[in-house]
Amino acid sequence: MSEWVEEPIQGEILYYDKVTFVRGGRQILRGVNWQIKNGQRWALLGRNGAGKSTLLSMIPAYTFPTRGTMRVLGYTFGKYAWKNIKERVGFVSSSLAAFAGTLASEPLWKVVLSGEGNTIGIYQEMTEEAKAKALAIVHAFHLDYVAEAEFGRLSTGEQRRTLLARAFMAEPDLLIFDEPCNGLDVPAREEFLRTVEEQSEQGDLPPFVYVTHTIEEIVPAVTHVAMLKDGQIMAAGPKKDLLTDKYLTDLYDWPVHVLWENNRPWLIVK
Repeated sequence: MSEWVEEPIQGEILYYDKVTFVRGGRQILRGVNWQIKNGQRWALLGRNGAGKSTLLSMIPAYTFPTRGTMRVLGYTFGKYAWKNIKERVGFVSSSLAAFAGTLASEPLWKVVLSGEGNTIGIYQEMTEEAKAKALAIVHAFHLDYVAEAEFGRLSTGEQRRTLLARAFMAEPDLLIFDEPCNGLDVPAREEFLRTVEEQSEQGDLPPFVYVTHTIEEIVPAVTHVAMLKDGQIMAAGPKKDLLTDKYLTDLYDWPVHVLWENNRPWLIVK
């Protein structure tokens, strides 16, 4: 019997319909409605505790909707072999805990190579073709100078760029950036964002969701913005329509002003 239970909805990347999530009697997500189509790249904004991580943890099935319908890459959760979805989604997070222990002593290029099987570590025979691909990605991400360095000895910024390169190894159909610049200083943050923008300009960047609470990280590659507040999507649409004084003041419950410079927004607190 085929693993395919339903035909995918073409052109659809993510779809949430009335998605609710309850944990310990507390309603964390409250009827979320949100849709991402092919060719769109989104930033997901929200204050700490708004439910951003919970919403996106449903993609790899770390959490499950209490109610509502969710589709990823056109497939409905519960009607498809979800391991196939997980293999098509790349994750880049500020959390390095899973990699720090297992891969600390591995050279950078091997960490990138481990993305081929989407595993933390290399558990299958390495082909010369895969190695060549990993080294090409290392070069594309300007990491040649530390290609042989142990992952655990890299700076935090270099580690984040390594994980971004690793996500590209499996050629994902969707990328999730979960606050990837959290804890980085300004030069390291800008180096990471420059790498993202370069991949976009070269046409190598798939649809993505970039989770942040800092609008300065919204680079030109981002096309749309969704704002999550109190477990609900407060607003969603093209970034220039939503990154305004009014919407952001409502989102943060604090008076702010938005300045645009080099097609990036910058927040001024009133």
